[in-house]
Amino acid sequence: MFRWRRRAALAWRHGRLLVQCLAVVAAVRIGLALFGYRVVLDHIAKAAPARPSGAHAHLHIWCVKHGARIVPGATCLTQALALHYLRARAGHPTRIRIGVRRRDDGRIAAHAWLVDGDAVLIGGQDEQLSRFTPLVDLQAGLR
Repeated sequence: MFRWRRRAALAWRHGRLLVQCLAVVAAVRIGLALFGYRVVLDHIAKAAPARPSGAHAHLHIWCVKHGARIVPGATCLTQALALHYLRARAGHPTRIRIGVRRRDDGRIAAHAWLVDGDAVLIGGQDEQLSRFTPLVDLQAGLR
């Protein structure tokens, strides 16, 4: 009961940010489904002028994770792109890292996570990500 109250109080205080993040997660998910990641990434570069914001990274992360629970099919790439957009709008550039690993059944698994400097913001812990071989870092506006 206490945990629920604490979450409700946090959601109430940051409701506007939560709604904004939910809209961003949904827009990124739809953009990925209709146009692909390159178009979404280019749109982020054009639509995300740096505006210093008082929102801390942990609030953006919390909101994106909770928004992703509501949006169907909000994969790791959707969450990384949404947080990438929000951090760019707040004036903090980040990179989306894509990695792959071989599963036990021999198939390839891909994963995306968001990096700020050397810190992973969303997409897993360092121990989990060490199983993946990084392939590319995506940055808005770069090809």
